[in-house]
Amino acid sequence: MKFTDRVAAAWRALKGQRDPFAGTYGTGAASGFAGGAVNRLTASLATWSGSVNAELDGSLPILRARARSLAANNEHGRRFLSLVAANVVGRQNPKLQVRAMRDARDPAKPTTLDKAANDTIEMHWEQWGRTCDLGGRHKTLPALLRTLVKGVARDGEAVVRVVRNRSLPYGMALQLLEADRLDDTINLQLDNGNIVRQGVEMDSALRPIAYWLKTAHPGENHGLSRNTTERVPASDIYHLFTPERAEQVRGITWFHAIIVRGSIIHRFEEAAVIAAEIGASKVAALERSEEAADVIGAGMADGISGGLPQIKVEAGEMFELPPGYKLNSWNPDYPHANFESFLKACLRGLAAGLDVAAHNLTGDMTEVNYSSARIAELSEREMWMTLQDWLITSFVQPLYEDWLALNLLSGNITFPLSGKAIPADRFDKFRRASRFQGRRWAWVDPAKEADANAKLLETGLTSRTRLAAEQGEEFEDILDELAQEKVLMQAAGVTTAPAAPPPPDDPAEAPHVLAANALAAGQVRVAELNRDAAVLLKPAPPPANVINVTTPPVRNEITVQPAAAPAVTVTNEINEREQATPVINFNPTTNVAAPEVTVEVDAIMPAETEMRIISLPDRVTTSEIERESNGAIKKTTQTERDA
Repeated sequence: MKFTDRVAAAWRALKGQRDPFAGTYGTGAASGFAGGAVNRLTASLATWSGSVNAELDGSLPILRARARSLAANNEHGRRFLSLVAANVVGRQNPKLQVRAMRDARDPAKPTTLDKAANDTIEMHWEQWGRTCDLGGRHKTLPALLRTLVKGVARDGEAVVRVVRNRSLPYGMALQLLEADRLDDTINLQLDNGNIVRQGVEMDSALRPIAYWLKTAHPGENHGLSRNTTERVPASDIYHLFTPERAEQVRGITWFHAIIVRGSIIHRFEEAAVIAAEIGASKVAALERSEEAADVIGAGMADGISGGLPQIKVEAGEMFELPPGYKLNSWNPDYPHANFESFLKACLRGLAAGLDVAAHNLTGDMTEVNYSSARIAELSEREMWMTLQDWLITSFVQPLYEDWLALNLLSGNITFPLSGKAIPADRFDKFRRASRFQGRRWAWVDPAKEADANAKLLETGLTSRTRLAAEQGEEFEDILDELAQEKVLMQAAGVTTAPAAPPPPDDPAEAPHVLAANALAAGQVRVAELNRDAAVLLKPAPPPANVINVTTPPVRNEITVQPAAAPAVTVTNEINEREQATPVINFNPTTNVAAPEVTVEVDAIMPAETEMRIISLPDRVTTSEIERESNGAIKKTTQTERDA
């Protein structure tokens, strides 16, 4: 900065003045923000930014025209508009859900939903949607909304005029107008203090008061009527756009960030296709020497183009060149091997500018897996739900409240059976209880989502009402449909009980039977080992009379409980020839420690006689299973005998 510039800046600072172009001078210093430096590397960057309305004064019609051309002639532009209509509106959304409660006559008793009145309001709103378009071009309200959001995305804004007339169904209709009707050339300062900026009249708080609309479309070719401008109160106009900056009056097309890139990519693809077509056509040229005769122009040519003879050769045709002629073929190598990767990179930038996933915009799923697609879909769906909320709060909800107030006052909302009208003093009750649900989406793997929802229900982290609302449905409607289905199925003699699982081919091979058998066999084996260990660990007695006893068959009865280990009772019956039969009771447990063994012998024994078992024969165990009628195990019996 020169010395005189510094003196001038100091003088303005002393006087409290500010140079509005101070930001354009720059210092060239490395300190501060590098993006604010002015030098040879940043000479092409912007150094001044005015009001958003000032920037739109001259460029608004141009932006709109170029965006419409991109949507009409570019496949990706058209695809984006289809995504907007399908995801912001959908087939039948936003869907009205009224959940007003009955008037509580007794405050001590819990109230319930006023289902009859709620369903009546929803029914009349749907009926009005079939006739809401004043011109009759859209047969349902969702169809009109799809056209509306396409216009907002393409043109940046949409204008809807509300027509109120008792001769209309429900006394109201909508007239969808193009943004060109809003005269952007009118900029006035009115005597009442209001200002008109680009056709929008506002008060001192920049709140819209009225709109200056042209009576005919300015781009109409035929002068069917005189095109004048009329002032329409803001209460009859819905001016819809998504503001990008504060104090913005008119909407900007959603294509504004990709108009240049989209046009260049479109021309590049078109040139690549033409080049590939030329390369596949095998163009050739005939070169004639100076001494050769001109026989091509004399009779071999099929036509003349640009003063030069042209020869057309069909596929597979062979011909002999005249003397002095040479064939020079032209084989352009296109498309190049890097064409696909380069084009994908360009299209990813295009998708980023439109804030959608690249695979949704292009339809190319070659490099997409489940995880990457899920991440991209979550981000994109959040953007769609944000736009749904904007549409509902800016247009659908205010329109519904206006419609509800008008028709409650006129008595048009009547119950279908009795014909009685809902009282108008219930307006606040139903207005507060009304909401609109936007479109929702299903995942690629709905089984995983259903399992996750079931776990959330089990843990109490969500409710069936909320899950139904997330799918755009109402839980009460689902219950009603299920009840009606049950009545119809019972009337038709169709059972509604779930089918029982098929029994296994061999009941003994069922998994639960095999598991019970294995458990019982293991517990019996543990009892045997504990018994043997108790015998082996007992100190050897002094020599005495040894009596060899043959072990009789042992019958073990084991009752298996599902939750606890079964109690095992082993009863050994010993028969002797010369004395009464001794009874030996074993009470083993399944603990690791050796069980206590109690032996009770009822016999006339000699005074000094001792009995000792020195060996046991091999045993064979047989299991018997007793079942309930439903297949569950009731009792398991195991029998041991000598091998």
